[in-house]
Amino acid sequence: MGSYAFGFDFGTLSCRGIAIDLETGQVAATAEEKYAHGVINGKMYHADIPLQKDWNLQDPMDWLFCICQISKRMLKDGNIRPEEVKSIGTDFTSCTLLPVKKDGTPLCELAEFRDKPNAWPKLWKHHGAQKYAEEIEAYAKEHTTWLKDYFGGAVSSEWVFPKLLQVLRENPEIYDAADYFMEAVDYIVMALTGRVTRCSAALGVNCFWVKGQGYPDPEFLKAIDPGLTDVTETKLAGEILTVGDPAGHLTEDMAARMGLTTEAVVAAGHSDGAVAGCGAGVTESGSMILVMGTSTCHQMMYKDYHAFEGLCSIAADGMVPGLYGYESGQPATGDIFQWFADTGVPERYYREAEEKKQSILQYLGELAAKIEPGTTGLVALDWFNGNRSILSNYNLSGLIVGLTLDTRTEEIYRTLVEANIFGSKRILDNYEENGVPISYIYAVGGIARKSPWIMQMCADAFGKEVIVPLVDNVPAHGAAVCGAVALGKEGKGEGFATFKEATEVMIPKDRQVYRPDAEKTKAYAKVYEAYKKLYDMFGKDDSFMKNLRK
Repeated sequence: MGSYAFGFDFGTLSCRGIAIDLETGQVAATAEEKYAHGVINGKMYHADIPLQKDWNLQDPMDWLFCICQISKRMLKDGNIRPEEVKSIGTDFTSCTLLPVKKDGTPLCELAEFRDKPNAWPKLWKHHGAQKYAEEIEAYAKEHTTWLKDYFGGAVSSEWVFPKLLQVLRENPEIYDAADYFMEAVDYIVMALTGRVTRCSAALGVNCFWVKGQGYPDPEFLKAIDPGLTDVTETKLAGEILTVGDPAGHLTEDMAARMGLTTEAVVAAGHSDGAVAGCGAGVTESGSMILVMGTSTCHQMMYKDYHAFEGLCSIAADGMVPGLYGYESGQPATGDIFQWFADTGVPERYYREAEEKKQSILQYLGELAAKIEPGTTGLVALDWFNGNRSILSNYNLSGLIVGLTLDTRTEEIYRTLVEANIFGSKRILDNYEENGVPISYIYAVGGIARKSPWIMQMCADAFGKEVIVPLVDNVPAHGAAVCGAVALGKEGKGEGFATFKEATEVMIPKDRQVYRPDAEKTKAYAKVYEAYKKLYDMFGKDDSFMKNLRK
């Protein structure tokens, strides 16, 4: 009889699953299921209800449908018996927040709230709460030290409290009706186990929670809005778990829907960016991991606490227990490239790509890779979805400078890729300028695996080696590792005692290393100087871009 860990990675557009043999570390099965309703923006899908700009919602029933379908498919494809699935781990794009009743029913599933957008899950890239983030930030800067000490001195509109405040101010009846507000990281675990638990790693990034100190005190919350006074004791209540802790077992209902048994141990949830460490087999202090997909998350493991501005957060046990997890990020990477493909590419490029049996981005990449650095006369800012780090300002927007009548489509595409890489370099430089040395740079995610030319550009622009672990679906691997560690903590002689032990068995060791070309590094340094000038010009004073957005 075998033993398997199931890992489920809930991304922006789909859920991906993996089944790993706990004895051999071999992948027995994988599966993916797209969310039927994807990202809900522009208007609601079920009725003609417009959504304001910067609103991005999802349907939680899509999530549950996907995990059930994937589980049953992996059982079949892997020839796995239900009782052989010993553990389940999950990760989710974060911070995605939704109001629920005590029994776990999302408010958007109730008829009286179905047509009210604030009752639906706000996806991580929902920036409709920007003004509430600015309000909280202004007060916290004046009245706290913890904002600067643990959250980089800024508040993101993607986090829990701005999204909470938006519901409270705009639809108080929804706020009152919600028994809990759950990060989707924790909602999935609640749906699987029937228990209300919260992952400390996510709380330490998105919810002003600090290990050893807890949530902000009620007086601070009352000053923001009296309606928030007791929110941490009521609507944010729940047992706080560390990554790798067991959260419970599958309920009878979910076991039946997933084709499993109630013996399967469910691990505490994890966020999709932070789970990349254990998914890539990286557990060493000084490791920076770039999780490159629709956005880029910069996840740093470091042995010591060291505060500085420009971070999103510093969370104890934020990636794996025993190390601080430092988080920064860019809210658009692949989204920018897809935007350009959808809106800025002439029809003939699509015809040429089709003739070569390539996607349009593959074809553009092939053309862009042939262009030498510093030869386009272009420089861009990658703020198409605002700036998360180091400015934490979603009033900012994208910019391309240097266009002429001779500019070619592939030059613009290359410049957008360069801008995103320069945005990462600005983040990495900020770490080292503030006394947090980066020993290793890893890159994971779809872009890291599918676009070697972009990874070589990263190495050349950074002037440092970039290591790409040859692991398919890193977050799902990481989720499965979390499940295996939770199984070990149950003390029945199964699973693993530590993340290091689990990753040694469950994560492949193969890696692709991209080494910098010294001459190209010099060329990129000149373009990077131009990027930094634009960065300061439009970032230090946001009035120009802010007024444009208005």
